[in-house]
Amino acid sequence: MKLKHLVITVSIGFIACLIAACNGNQSALTDVSVKPTLLTPKADGQFDIARITYKLSQAAHISIFLTDAAGTRYPLRENVERPASPAPYELLFNGVSNGKLLPNGDYTWHVEAQGERGTQSTTGLLKISSAGVPFPKISEMTLSTHTISPNRDAIDDHVYINIVLAQQAKLNVFVVAPTGARFEVQRVEGLRRLSAEGDLDAGRYSYDYDGGIDLGADPPPDGDYTLLVQTEDHIGQSDTVTASLTITQSGRPVAEIVTQPDGRGVIWAAQGPKVVRSPNEADFITMGLSETLYFTMAVRNVGTVPIRTGGPFDPNECYTMDQNRYTKGFIQEPGAFRVGVDYDTNPGSDHPWRWGAGTLADLDIVDHNGTKLYYLAPGKQVVVSGCIVLNRIPARNPFSVYASLIQEDVEILPINYHVSPVLIQLVAP
Repeated sequence: MKLKHLVITVSIGFIACLIAACNGNQSALTDVSVKPTLLTPKADGQFDIARITYKLSQAAHISIFLTDAAGTRYPLRENVERPASPAPYELLFNGVSNGKLLPNGDYTWHVEAQGERGTQSTTGLLKISSAGVPFPKISEMTLSTHTISPNRDAIDDHVYINIVLAQQAKLNVFVVAPTGARFEVQRVEGLRRLSAEGDLDAGRYSYDYDGGIDLGADPPPDGDYTLLVQTEDHIGQSDTVTASLTITQSGRPVAEIVTQPDGRGVIWAAQGPKVVRSPNEADFITMGLSETLYFTMAVRNVGTVPIRTGGPFDPNECYTMDQNRYTKGFIQEPGAFRVGVDYDTNPGSDHPWRWGAGTLADLDIVDHNGTKLYYLAPGKQVVVSGCIVLNRIPARNPFSVYASLIQEDVEILPINYHVSPVLIQLVAP
């Protein structure tokens, strides 16, 4: 009885071993198929795509590629991990490898699986004929500069890029950080900025990158970046061109009028031989026609980058009511910070009386292509003073006079606008 049981046990074990051995010899890669084997990729809807299918009974790393008569390898998939699946895997091949349409000719296709059972491969023949989709080449790319300082001072804030596209395709432009992060560069048409959408016709296109600073965003940090230009057409052909781009002195400039210990941002004072002080209430000054109104305030660079400013820098620089920065020879400079004074019934230009943010002794002077530029360093605080001879009674009297800190052609922050208004009443002699 014991012997009989032993024979049965051995027989069952032997059969199990045979089954295991058979399963062990079974291929993990099965049912490989490529149809059709003649490909005519000319985007006419006829034989434009070959369907590559296969099954896996075990997990494996799959590589799919073509070779030509010279043995050159054209990868479609390289060592991608695939789990076992009863359903077939499928890859659609339209004649494009590494972004280029393969030339006409005879090829061998390969499907390889690397798994626990080693490497298994299946091959077959594929012919490409009548390939007729033009390549979307980037014929030309030029940059206005390879170094930008996006800090809203209007000096080297932008890089302008011109691209010539040879064939209709999608066109994408990015600035790529060393970490791999991508920042889109927008196409410009006139005053419009456009994101990449749809195909572009063959032709010349312009792009502009400023790190987002013109929109008030914080630009990327200083460092070396890559400008990446890519095309892709409707069958997946693509071209890539790169260029180096360095970002330096990057940051959003921020300055503020500093609040004085008494709570005022601006200290006003009147002086003249016929100043009338009655009534002399807080924030109200009665003064004689053609006498002088003085102001004093503090301005601080509270940002991380220098702020650019422009003259006049002399605290004794006085305007009359008929003068402005232009008549004094100080033109408006995009990106420059200036203190401006205005009054509420002013019929002329905005903040006509302007002064630099500090004196020449306070500022760092930089030579830029032969032009002197003036900067207030981060964290530095300066005193700004000036004066206006009130030689004309405006339409409304008394009238309100106030100060602002202006970044010209950019913005006036709310905290820096209409600061410490004072009511002035002019009295004729």
